[in-house]
Amino acid sequence: MISISPITEIRGSIPLAFIFFSGHEALEAVFTCIIGNLLIAPTAMIILNYIDRIIKNSRYVPTGLRNIYIKILNSARSKGSRAVSSYGLIGLSIFVAIPLPGTGAWTGSLVAYLLGMDKAKALLAIEVGVLIASLIVLTASYLGIEIVKRLFMIP
Repeated sequence: MISISPITEIRGSIPLAFIFFSGHEALEAVFTCIIGNLLIAPTAMIILNYIDRIIKNSRYVPTGLRNIYIKILNSARSKGSRAVSSYGLIGLSIFVAIPLPGTGAWTGSLVAYLLGMDKAKALLAIEVGVLIASLIVLTASYLGIEIVKRLFMIP
């Protein structure tokens, strides 16, 4: 559950897997964390498309609100077209791969949506970023635990 939450994602779930589990159980927990984090982007893309259709097509959404939404979306896409052409999918992957708060699959999905990126390509870029972030966090967590064990002479 931690790996699919918007704030912690993989950055919080892998270290907790090492804290609560050991041996093969830890590896299974890490694998589960990575799978959970990989499920975010497709889910977020579906949710964003659904919200977009509701706002643009629902008679219950006030016209003023719909117009503001469309104006903001068009502005983000026109301003973001330079960023997409400069950095594109590699930039999106790197953004998602950096294991810091505010980056990750949720934010990457939102950025891809706002910039109007091709959904399939953006999904691939986000998933690659998640895998890189997972590798970074896994390495840092494992090395951190090993360092603590050696410092305190824990077997």
